[in-house]
Amino acid sequence: MDRGVPPDALVVQRPVHSNDSRSAHRIILPVARMRQAGLSIGDAAVVFPALPIERQGDLLSNPSAETDTTLQPCFVGLAWPARTLDGTSIELSTVACLNAQLRLGDLCRVQRVHSPVLPAQAVEVACETCPPLLLTETLVQYLHDLLVRMGPLLPGTLFDMPFGGRTYRWRIRQLIAISPPALPPSDKSCVVAYSVDSLTKVLGSTTAAMSEPHFSAPMSTTVTYDQIGGLANEVRIVREMVELPLTRPELFAQYGQRPPRGVLLYGPPGTGKTLIARAVASETNAHVICINGPSVISKYYGETEANLRALFAEAAKNSPAIIFIDEIDALCPKRDEAAGESEARIVATLLTLMDGCNPHSPLTPASSTTSSDTRWVVIGATNRPDALDDALRRPGRFDREVEIGIPDQTARLAILCTLLADIPHTVTNDDIARLAARAHGYVGADLAAVCREAGLIAIQRHIGSGLSAAPAVLASEPNNSPDCHLAVTYEELDQAMTQVRPSAMREVLLEVPKVYWHDIGGQDDIKQKLKESVEWPLQHPEAFLRMGIRPPKGILLYGPPGCSKTLMAKALATEAGLNFIAVKGPELFNKWVGESEKAIRTVFRKARQASPSIVFFDEIDALTVKRSGGDGDGVSVADRVLSQLLSELDGIEPLVNVTVVAATNRPDIIDDALLRPGRIDRILYVGPPDSTARRAILELRMAKMTCDSDVAVDWLVEQTSGYSGAEVVALCHEAAFAAMEEDVHTQAVAQRHFAHCCRGFQSRITPDMLAFYAQFKANRASRSL
Repeated sequence: MDRGVPPDALVVQRPVHSNDSRSAHRIILPVARMRQAGLSIGDAAVVFPALPIERQGDLLSNPSAETDTTLQPCFVGLAWPARTLDGTSIELSTVACLNAQLRLGDLCRVQRVHSPVLPAQAVEVACETCPPLLLTETLVQYLHDLLVRMGPLLPGTLFDMPFGGRTYRWRIRQLIAISPPALPPSDKSCVVAYSVDSLTKVLGSTTAAMSEPHFSAPMSTTVTYDQIGGLANEVRIVREMVELPLTRPELFAQYGQRPPRGVLLYGPPGTGKTLIARAVASETNAHVICINGPSVISKYYGETEANLRALFAEAAKNSPAIIFIDEIDALCPKRDEAAGESEARIVATLLTLMDGCNPHSPLTPASSTTSSDTRWVVIGATNRPDALDDALRRPGRFDREVEIGIPDQTARLAILCTLLADIPHTVTNDDIARLAARAHGYVGADLAAVCREAGLIAIQRHIGSGLSAAPAVLASEPNNSPDCHLAVTYEELDQAMTQVRPSAMREVLLEVPKVYWHDIGGQDDIKQKLKESVEWPLQHPEAFLRMGIRPPKGILLYGPPGCSKTLMAKALATEAGLNFIAVKGPELFNKWVGESEKAIRTVFRKARQASPSIVFFDEIDALTVKRSGGDGDGVSVADRVLSQLLSELDGIEPLVNVTVVAATNRPDIIDDALLRPGRIDRILYVGPPDSTARRAILELRMAKMTCDSDVAVDWLVEQTSGYSGAEVVALCHEAAFAAMEEDVHTQAVAQRHFAHCCRGFQSRITPDMLAFYAQFKANRASRSL
């Protein structure tokens, strides 16, 4: 142990779970340290800084500093063992660190509370969250139960209370004992702690906020790990790569290793890369230097490199330090693709600074000729990792690359719970889980936008007539408790989700009309096959695992025109609640070489990012005609597009939770390589509707029309034999026009109007066309359904 540091000092770490009241007030220690301090499970223990607050970071640069004996803030909690901790660490929650004025990586000491814990006759509390809660009878009982579970308490202790869908911060102003204790000496182990039991009264403070907060700093607006939801594994990796080099560099020196120099966070926009970097900087008690890629670039020759050197010199001077470079791809593009020499010089300068190999550099401390003694870490963030120079991504510079991807359902649930913790709401846990299951492709920023939009809807509902009345209405509301009408409801979150679309889908998202299965008459067998292929893998994934099968990758709908192929794709997207990307075959072709294949790659990249999703190719025969020998000058554009589509469906990169649905009325010209199993797994024939389907279609259309009582549905079913679904609907429209031609003020369509239209209506589905589809189905009898 360095001179000036107590031998029993411990390094503060953050526990994995510290949200509930019990774990938030536990002091988690190594078993050996508990024995050394004479502590058993559940004993009252006091934790306090091992060094003065203003000198917690000075020891890193001056190990010979003497320890001040000035009284320091402290926190009293219950001692709890953790067998996984090493002998020099302690785990404290955010609230515990706030009370003891400790931050991640600080040194602290733990002692047993020797004086008896006194039962409190009354406890006075005050809400420090704005707007504050008013103490009602229900709230007093809730506070009392919470204080009982917390264990030993001190005057001035801060604690968090979840209530009404929001977390409120409270302070214990005063603890009144039956017999006042003697004044405690300066020894921390002799602090006097109090306990709340069933006889203790909870009182609300009648004074304003304390002018001199006891044992605590004001509430901080910085980001903590507790405010990051759904990224537990990513946060753990970043903490390992950043916290240890800054707080425990001697561990690397013991093994003769150089501490990691940098971490690169990459992923789609809005997934939380910058948020993680801000949380790490806030929790490590390190000096933070933020660099936005373009902000250091200067028009003068050499000034950009000088700016970078100055920033790294500042980091070395104020170590431990974190250098955060946001949008690093704008600062360090690939040198072989750079537009000029200035970009290459910037990249070379950053490479040299991250290596720290110049012994005369200001980055090197005077006491050493190696840069390994300087404690600084670079965190880079980008959504275009492939645009970075390759030399920057090697070990020794960015030692670890952490992908911050689009969250899955479990991560979305954690994000929503974290966001809603600070919003008054009436949403149940089941409702939140339902929202998370539906939010396919939403990133953290999208979910935050959903909560913000829901809050705006709640405010608009509250003020009623419009925003102009907001000041008067809000001023007349004396009750700012969660019981007021401003609480967000599930219906408002549901409405907000329809207004906020996933970021990954905004470039390719189409507004699909809301079509449901019941809007399509008949074709029940085709509907069932589509449900099995798309909805079942999402609703019953365990069944597919149990049976050892994978969901179909692709579905081809073929049949005569007007038989509801496109309508079924729309209904499938609506009913399954998936992200829907509609692609019209010819629109992907481009006159520039390579652009058509790039368009295919872009479509599938967006589909993977927003998975689970459906990619619908309408008129796919225009895109995937059978390959020929070329056009005399090499491979044709259509052949290259088809090859790209085949590789996307069944290539090296797996297609997970993305289903391709295609529709065509010319299945014979589609290349056989596309129709093989593994690409298009199911080929479904959507033929003309039978009598039952035609009756259903007629009833659906007549329900939206005004028809006379003499209209014979059975007769119409017989007359429309061989008609497609679109032709049956068209017949109803023509009958309505015939009625209006007779009398534009008519009230209903009569049987004579239908009879008149049937005489002049000719079906476009010919016997030869049906024979062609029958032959195609016979040729693929093993797979066509």
